Amino acid sequence: MKVQDAINQRHSIRQFTDKPVEKKMITKIIELAQRAPSWVNSQPWQVYCAMGNTLQKIKNTYHQQDLAGKTGNSDLPVMSREKWAPQAQANMSQWRHGIVHHFANFDEAHEKMTNASNTLYDSSVILYITIPKASPDWSIFDAGLFAENIMLAATAEGLGTIPTYNSVRFPALLHQILAVPEDERFIVGISLGYPADTTINSYHSERRPVNEILHFN
Repeated sequence: MKVQDAINQRHSIRQFTDKPVEKKMITKIIELAQRAPSWVNSQPWQVYCAMGNTLQKIKNTYHQQDLAGKTGNSDLPVMSREKWAPQAQANMSQWRHGIVHHFANFDEAHEKMTNASNTLYDSSVILYITIPKASPDWSIFDAGLFAENIMLAATAEGLGTIPTYNSVRFPALLHQILAVPEDERFIVGISLGYPADTTINSYHSERRPVNEILHFN
């Protein structure tokens, strides 16, 4: 698959089949993703692959936290949408509008999207990306480049992905379950697997016209 095709075909998958992803496929994807650039070749990332019983334990534990009314406390701070810049808020509003109209009605859209999020998208694999706490903010940028490479490599192999805050909102639990050293912080979790043939997966979010973001001087 050409790079251009992988970029255009990649989009967020919110429901996966139960078909397992082989470890050798995951290894191939991560090896390709390692070609991502990084500050002074620091390569700050680590990847913790949760699958099988381990992933189910994470899902069960998250569900218990939700039932207890616990809120997320991710290693990267989050911000209320009302505090984002006006253009970012407009983009998010357009996305919500598009999602709602992609389904038969608002209730269906809300039910499908909420259930997908609450179940961590029923994926058979989540790749957790960490960086050392003793890292500059540039390492977060590096981790983002690495994550994008993972998703493009997965797309080229016929797999679907979605990077989520939801998967890393309880880092203390992840440290315990995945045996991640305390000196690492969770940046993102990427759900990975084979896309289910469902309405929720056929939605492609829009992008702004390039002339609105590209400025020649």
